Amino acid sequence: MNILFLGGDKRYEYMIEALSKKHFVSSIGFDNLGNNINESNLKSLNLADFDIVLFPITGINDKMEIKTLKGTVVLPEEPFYRLKYAKSCPIFFTGLKTNKLLELIPASQILSFLDYEEVKEINDELSIKGTLDYIKNMKNDVVCILGYGKLGKELYWRLLDSRYKNFYNFKTKRTYIS
Repeated sequence: MNILFLGGDKRYEYMIEALSKKHFVSSIGFDNLGNNINESNLKSLNLADFDIVLFPITGINDKMEIKTLKGTVVLPEEPFYRLKYAKSCPIFFTGLKTNKLLELIPASQILSFLDYEEVKEINDELSIKGTLDYIKNMKNDVVCILGYGKLGKELYWRLLDSRYKNFYNFKTKRTYIS
């Protein structure tokens, strides 16, 4: 199976390493993982050569930008337009089905990780753990929780339960100092 990773975050590194053991994996935006595709060669990229293409959780924006570990990469539209004339089309995985993605690729070929509740829960847990690890290793000892959605609430409670007590919650207007 031929798999292409178009950007992504640290979690994708683990997927690339695991999948590379049994499949041919190419990547954009990851150093020394899989068969690295140089950004200067993106226009000639043939997406039909792949069985699966994975976008970052954030998908692709209206400016054709994807997020990678190294920053932002602008994808050319040519490889997507060539799919219209290809004999086969890969399955595309993404988190967010952006308007640009739906414009470039038939909706029947796109699967969103976030359409599945169990994936959302695992992603939320990994995001919270990653944030807590980052906070524990910070040199700054004050944290502000700006969002108070599902992840903000969980982060709030975990910070309260932890030894880390220096943070400000904008929703409750309370400061916690150990």
